Amino acid sequence: MKLEISPDKTLRDIKTAFTQAWPHLKLVFFTKAHEAHAGSNAKFMIDNENLTLAEVAPMVKGTAGLYLEQETPVWQLERLFEEEYGLHVQVFRKSGTVWLETTVSDDLTLEQQEARGKASDRASETNIDPIDYREQD
Repeated sequence: MKLEISPDKTLRDIKTAFTQAWPHLKLVFFTKAHEAHAGSNAKFMIDNENLTLAEVAPMVKGTAGLYLEQETPVWQLERLFEEEYGLHVQVFRKSGTVWLETTVSDDLTLEQQEARGKASDRASETNIDPIDYREQD
């Protein structure tokens, strides 16, 4: 997949394009870098997804394409964003109804992370109890 990177793109644009390719993964942007296989402090999370890349990443000057393959390890994707564009990003994987920061599993590829997220959907669906015992006469 090719992510188009340009100063006028918003964080939401980048996140949406990424999640269209890998529906059980998402990108979260931060104001501070993180170490390899380490998490990012929530206080540095960028909440405003309407910010443009020009506003958060002065290194983004023109339009470029960031090519991501299924075989790209998560750590490499995060490093590419950091080195090429000065963007501090973490990949999160959906696990049931929550999003997990993929710090321990940064060596897995995007395809492997997506498969884990998809498997967690199936696992959470099979564990749903169809009966609500709280309201009984």
